[in-house]
Amino acid sequence: MGAATAAGLAAGPAPIAVVGATGLVGELLLDLLAEAGVPARAVMALATERREARAVAYGSEQLAVQGLQEDTLGRAAVAFMATPNEVSAHWAPWAARRGTLVIDKSSRWRMDPAVPLVVPEVNGHHLVPGVRLVSTPNCSTIPLAMVLNLVRRHRALVRVVVSTYQAVSGSGREALEEWAAQARAEWAGIPAPPPRAYPAPIAGNVLPQCDVFGEAGFTGEEWKLMRETQKVLDSPVPVVATAVRVPVAVGHSESVAIQCAAPVAAGEVRAWLSDAPGIRLADDPAQGIFPTPREAAGTDDVWVGRVRSDPYAADTVHLFLSCDNLRKGAALNGLHILAEAIRRGAISA
Repeated sequence: MGAATAAGLAAGPAPIAVVGATGLVGELLLDLLAEAGVPARAVMALATERREARAVAYGSEQLAVQGLQEDTLGRAAVAFMATPNEVSAHWAPWAARRGTLVIDKSSRWRMDPAVPLVVPEVNGHHLVPGVRLVSTPNCSTIPLAMVLNLVRRHRALVRVVVSTYQAVSGSGREALEEWAAQARAEWAGIPAPPPRAYPAPIAGNVLPQCDVFGEAGFTGEEWKLMRETQKVLDSPVPVVATAVRVPVAVGHSESVAIQCAAPVAAGEVRAWLSDAPGIRLADDPAQGIFPTPREAAGTDDVWVGRVRSDPYAADTVHLFLSCDNLRKGAALNGLHILAEAIRRGAISA
């Protein structure tokens, strides 16, 4: 979000609401708004369960956490919702009907045909005047869609196969705390507490399950990635995913095979990626330069590397990407949606 946007919001008649302000994504949204220069007086921190005397950091200041109620959310011109599906199901349409621009991070509205699912670098044209409920995709969908969108500008896509390596923070604060407790127990040589966040311990482990298993043996997370990517790209291109949870705090990574309708060379793909907004090309493996979640964490870009041609198929290219799942994968994409909505006149700053 640019300085002009932040200044406009600061002068606006109604505040910005961050709903779910005590969660990982909500806290990061507050950090990003403060970094953008939006003053504390223009921001409300809302939570579904108000805790007395609870406050959250906002730059060098503190914001009192207020309850999510009609008299609080109803004052907002913009509402970022980082809440469970059941909360969004009730409050997002309620606020949108009152004229609030709702930018929702839950999965509740992503596949609703009446609700745009937006990655501004890919399909920001959906942010037109009158739109009041916008969904932001899954944290693995966003970086994948950004990369595929660049490739398809030059070659039609035929098929995409992706395996994800997803950080524990994608499951929330309690999962992070559980992982830490397991790791401490493992190092101390004592029994770890039984797993709750996942079906097996995540410390020192890799779990080929994100979400619950369902249709055709794919998990909910895999279906989200497959279906959401098609919606963001507005394309029926087949996307097949395997989602894996790894013992990493922050930063989702993905191994991607992209089949095109015509031959494609790794050098061409590197050139397309090298100057693309929101993409950071890190591709010199001989020098130890390639994307890692550790490097991507805390940054705003999608890191892409290991770009290579398929030795058996001239129409296929392989690459590896990493992205901070809490920033561009969640909070930052929401702020980018707001900035793009303002730029396109969907909402006044």
